[in-house]
Amino acid sequence: MLRKKILTNTFINTVGKFLSFLLQLFIITFLIKSIGKESYGLLVLALAIVGNTNLLEAGFGLSVTKYVAEYHAKKDNKMMMEIVNTNFLVATVLALIFSLLLVIINEFVIDKIFAIPHESIEEVKNLIRILIGLSIIEFWSASIMRIAEGLQKYMLVRIMELIKWSLRGGFVVFAAMAGYRLEGIGFAYLAAGALSLFIFYVAVFTEKNGLIIGIRFISTKSFKLLFSFSIWIFLSKIFSFFSYRIDTILIGLFLSPVYLTYYNIAFKIYEMMSFGFSVLSYTVVPVTSELNVLVDKKRLNILFQKSTKYLLLTMYPLLTFLLFYSGFIIKLWVGKGFETSVTLCQLFMISLFFTAIGFSGAQIVVGLDRLKELVPYSGLAVLINFTTSLILIQKIGINGVVIGTIIGTIFIMTGYLYYFMKLFDFSITGFLKDILWWPSAIAAILSLFFVITKNFYISIIVLIFTILFVFKFIVDKEDRDAILRFAFLKKSYYQK
Repeated sequence: MLRKKILTNTFINTVGKFLSFLLQLFIITFLIKSIGKESYGLLVLALAIVGNTNLLEAGFGLSVTKYVAEYHAKKDNKMMMEIVNTNFLVATVLALIFSLLLVIINEFVIDKIFAIPHESIEEVKNLIRILIGLSIIEFWSASIMRIAEGLQKYMLVRIMELIKWSLRGGFVVFAAMAGYRLEGIGFAYLAAGALSLFIFYVAVFTEKNGLIIGIRFISTKSFKLLFSFSIWIFLSKIFSFFSYRIDTILIGLFLSPVYLTYYNIAFKIYEMMSFGFSVLSYTVVPVTSELNVLVDKKRLNILFQKSTKYLLLTMYPLLTFLLFYSGFIIKLWVGKGFETSVTLCQLFMISLFFTAIGFSGAQIVVGLDRLKELVPYSGLAVLINFTTSLILIQKIGINGVVIGTIIGTIFIMTGYLYYFMKLFDFSITGFLKDILWWPSAIAAILSLFFVITKNFYISIIVLIFTILFVFKFIVDKEDRDAILRFAFLKKSYYQK
């Protein structure tokens, strides 16, 4: 039953996220066509300044998911209510503090910091004023979604996410077709956010779930629980923000807004591929926790080896394909004139080749509750990334921020691998031979074929055959049989 639940939730998350990404791609395409590259770049900048809800709520949010799940399983409704309501208080305080900072930045210094055209300054300020309201709403919406995750209602979470993006897309299309510019699009985002929040509340705070909002349920005990679990996740998210999201801020500081449009297109493809890592490693954390309780170090080592190898075998062919055909895909998506986005996308794919090496290992470390031991590597890598990006963007332009990302990623994966070798009693020679050899060889062969062929459609066929070859001849037989049993819904599999 546990295996069935894990794989079912993975499937739901994958399909739901994929549909959400499609809606996001539609919104990006529509807005670029409707308001132009420059105006869309200003919208990206405003959203980057305001839209850091996930960063600030991340640590506490994951804590809510953990403890709601725990107390729901124990049928301890009192503690579950305390966790939920304490988190809402924290989310509200964070939202107000964050909003105050945004107001100060927007009213007094934004035109002095960012390279915004003079004629667009007042329009951007009005947009940010509107989006500050959306920021507060997003804090509450994110908290409700975390509660739903804790209740194991993954289908509901994905539906809520789809509702949010569908409403946003619908309101944006209405605003743009009615002739409204940035302020109108800002109101469209705000209206979609407010309506989504209402729907989320009605869906989760039902009599069946036994959840209500009330100040009497707030407790210092719950705050301490949330804080003690969240601090290392929060630091990790801070470092992740500076590794990637700060790029948008740097572009806004030194370059024309149109470059934010180019960057956002490439980053969306990068984000979709990164989600592929999460999907493939989704089951690693709970399995790790179980093996850790059993003190089964041998099987933990096997889990590290297999999960890393299979992640690389799956992602390296896809990353290689995008490295060579991102230009064709971007042209098909948003049209001509986005060559800068193509180069940025290719650089992002290079960074993901390195990210893939340590991704599964990092998930296992989370399952072992030893994330704090990776934080020093993350912190130093962020400093290297930020410093390099800051220097290079001024010397070579927008490509500099992603080159900085590549350099930071190489450093962090080197540090992670050093830690993994000690933790899992694995030698670097064994890692190269048993894990990295086949994925690297396949990526090299595909690269040679793509260079020679230069045909998108033939390359897709070759990519599919490569993945089938990997599944048939490289994946271990017992793992292949387990996947096939799940794929064909065999009853014997679900009884395990």
